Amino acid sequence: MKFYLLGTDPSYTNYPAIKKWFGQIDARDFNLHDANKIPNRQVLMIQESEITVFTSIIDRPFPLISAEVKEVFDMYEPHIIYKEMVLLDQKYERAEVYYLPILEEIDCLNEKSEYNLDKSIIKKGIIDYERTEGRALFRLKGFYHYYLVGRLDLVESILKRKVKGIGLEELEVFDSKSKG
Repeated sequence: MKFYLLGTDPSYTNYPAIKKWFGQIDARDFNLHDANKIPNRQVLMIQESEITVFTSIIDRPFPLISAEVKEVFDMYEPHIIYKEMVLLDQKYERAEVYYLPILEEIDCLNEKSEYNLDKSIIKKGIIDYERTEGRALFRLKGFYHYYLVGRLDLVESILKRKVKGIGLEELEVFDSKSKG
C-alpha cells in the first residue's frame, strides 16, 4: 500500500496566505484531546491579492481542506472532528470556507526515516505499515508541523473530483510481513 503527504502543490505560490492567526488559534490544540478549545467557526483574514487561488488543500500554517476534500475524508474516516475556517480577503471581497481536520496522530515513521534536527522537515519518510492500524488518513505524531498522510485509495478518490493545487509527496512503506 502507498501513502502520501498531502499538501499544497508548491507550484501554486498564490494560494491564500493567512494573516495574524497567532492569538486566534493555538496550534497546540490541533489534537483530539484539546480540539474543544478551538472555536467551531473562525474567520481568518488572508493577504489581499486579486490573483489568489483557493486551492483544495492549504498546508501552511496549518492544514485546511475544501468541501470537496472533506467529502472524501468523511468517506474514509467518518468520525473526524472539523473546525470551519472562513478565509476572507476584504479588499477584493472574496471569501471561501475551509475545514481544519482534527485527526488522530499516529507514530508510524520507521527509524530509518530522515528529518532535520528539530523535526520540522521530513527529508525521507518511511511509513511502518503495521503501525498505521489500517487507517486511510492520519496525522504524523511527533512533529510540530501538522503533516497529513493519506493512503493511496483516499488520494485517488480526491483526485477524481474537481480539486486544484494539491501537492503529493510519496512516502516509502516498510511492511515487515512482506519481508521473508
